[in-house]
Amino acid sequence: MTQVQQRQGIEQQSSQMWIAADYHFPSTYSCRIPMSSANCASVLPAPGPATVRLALIRVGIELFGLDFVREELFPILRSATVRIRPPERVAISQQLIRGYKWNEARQKRETIQESILVREMAHAAGPMTVFLQIPKDAGQRMHVLLQAVGYWGQSSSLASCLGVMSTPPLLEECALPLDLLDDTIPLRSFFSCPVTEFRSNQLSWDDIAPGGKMPKPSALRCEIYVWPMVTDYRHATQKLLVRAPLFWKVQ
Repeated sequence: MTQVQQRQGIEQQSSQMWIAADYHFPSTYSCRIPMSSANCASVLPAPGPATVRLALIRVGIELFGLDFVREELFPILRSATVRIRPPERVAISQQLIRGYKWNEARQKRETIQESILVREMAHAAGPMTVFLQIPKDAGQRMHVLLQAVGYWGQSSSLASCLGVMSTPPLLEECALPLDLLDDTIPLRSFFSCPVTEFRSNQLSWDDIAPGGKMPKPSALRCEIYVWPMVTDYRHATQKLLVRAPLFWKVQ
């Protein structure tokens, strides 16, 4: 690395800041694991990085309008580093839910079919924290966005923001992609699963905006994330996850 490249890296790092927001889940919530069956869905202990980005885009449109989000906020949100610290304890259990499916019968009569769905639901003890690394001049707007989030994942997964602060994450307490972990991680049964992430930090607005006549490649990719949580208790399909720090080195 040349001196010019080193200087550019230092300048870029000095122009960035970490902003963090704590969230309380007052009731059960469901952030579905990607690729899990809609009829028998498994859940994450907290939202994944793509869920965080898309939720902030949605809230931004509600607060500032579509044009402002597309031109000003989207370039920041697509490239921000996202870290999620799960709650201290997350209880997960299966629940039976009545589901409805609409279809058109052969006689061209609209019918609604009922079925039973099996969904895992999570219940948290302690706050969940979202960390974002963003440009310093975007701190105030991001502060407003983070405060305005009212749910993560499904609209029934209510959440309330407890506060926003400027603080970096402790990486050993945050979920991380598997390719950032090396052989120093201890042999413990940390919770791991696929999550969705933006395919690139250079996505265009058209890649994520709905509509359009031309087919477009998926804006998301799946990654295996390791969560700093271990199973403290298990009974049948119920389990209790407890936050435990990861001991590892970043490559």
